[in-house]
Amino acid sequence: MAEHPPAYPDVTGWLLAGGEGRRIQGQDKGLIDYQGQPLATWVLERLAPQCATLCIGANRNLARYQQLLEQRLTPVLKTEHPTAPHNVWPDDADLPTQSGPLAGIITALRHAQTDWVLVAPCDTPHLPLDLVGRLMSHAMQTNADIVIPCTQSGMGEARHHWVCGLIRKRVCPDTVQQFVNGERKVGNWVRTQQWSSVSFNDASAFANMNTLETLRGRD
Repeated sequence: MAEHPPAYPDVTGWLLAGGEGRRIQGQDKGLIDYQGQPLATWVLERLAPQCATLCIGANRNLARYQQLLEQRLTPVLKTEHPTAPHNVWPDDADLPTQSGPLAGIITALRHAQTDWVLVAPCDTPHLPLDLVGRLMSHAMQTNADIVIPCTQSGMGEARHHWVCGLIRKRVCPDTVQQFVNGERKVGNWVRTQQWSSVSFNDASAFANMNTLETLRGRD
């Protein structure tokens, strides 16, 4: 029996690794070692079985990220999807530098060659292997353009993981306009779209390894 559903042919997995790493002393978070390999590799390995194409959004160490794609993942993906491009993309030049994850999302929506993009932060190494399937199923049922995973906090409150979600490319023009008008918060932007959410029981699957202390504690 397969451990996960087959990859969705109309979904690009896009790893967001373009941050400044302020909480980790300016280091490139996606390249920090976690349990023997770069943190980004763990995330890519979670997305690879679920997506037809993989890309990385990064603003430094582009050659190293491209190497991760080529050495670790693309041999498998190219066997099943031989024409799919697997590339590293810096934020587009018309977007101000270090504008946050929304700039990376815009770049993803502009360049992905599929109708859907699954974006995920580079510091979430335990993403569910049924993430794309559940989000896509809900999108088809609700006709949503964006579907976000949601978990419950220890107090029972809903927590939406705004920077991890399935996004339809057609929202790109409005997203760019909101960005030009000054919007930078992903959650605010999502709420202006036709969006929905899917509940996941395991909150730890979306845990961010966003500090050196957290990385050491989970290592």
